[in-house]
Amino acid sequence: MADIKIPTSFNIDLEFESADIMKRSLAWLIDFAVRGFYYLVVAMTLSSLHIYLDGHIVLFFLIVFLPILFYFPIMEISMKGKTPGKKIMHLQVVSMTGNQPSISQHLIRWIFRIIETPLYFFTLVPVIIPAVAIARTPYNQRLGDLIAGTIVISTKRKGSIEETIFRDLSASDYKPQFPQIMKLSDRDMNKVKDLLDRALKAKDDDLATRVALRVKEVLHIETQLSDTSFLETVLNDYNYYTTKDN
Repeated sequence: MADIKIPTSFNIDLEFESADIMKRSLAWLIDFAVRGFYYLVVAMTLSSLHIYLDGHIVLFFLIVFLPILFYFPIMEISMKGKTPGKKIMHLQVVSMTGNQPSISQHLIRWIFRIIETPLYFFTLVPVIIPAVAIARTPYNQRLGDLIAGTIVISTKRKGSIEETIFRDLSASDYKPQFPQIMKLSDRDMNKVKDLLDRALKAKDDDLATRVALRVKEVLHIETQLSDTSFLETVLNDYNYYTTKDN
């Protein structure tokens, strides 16, 4: 597996391992089995209700064909880059910036999945195009990943975005409260996060209070927020101001 280093806005390189073709193939086979099981259960249920394909084509299209067709985007969006197969194999789809992919990125991957493997949800025949792409690209990406700007990684990764001060605010209309926070450096903010994590883990209110007081003193901030809420807010504010132009 290829090691991937993704630079963040906080002078920290995250290290991931890209998923090799074997793990991706096994994950796909598991997902194939899940789709097959779904088809059998629904078909048997409809048959027991005396509902048959020849007389209920629209019904079969809605509850059988569409869920199987849209299986990957539905699962990957709802499971944050995973499917049942990927979850079992400890794989996840992420963007090339290390963030959770956007809905449009998931849809691009899905569209190219159909182009690459037009019968992917009906057969187990090996597919040459994605296999060749995965084998020949540096980060084991198929064509859909290259176009969408995504990569499939092992979740047993060497570095985690959660271990940095990164907070994903892209899905919310976040409004920062303390613009003064930009007077601090990445190193300062990472220290604040480290101390806040320690305080929360140990339930050490005194430590949180001391850190909050120090930050307020340096930045000349007055607020009625609790100490932990204040520290969470300044971390979010720093993320907002650092990443809003990226």
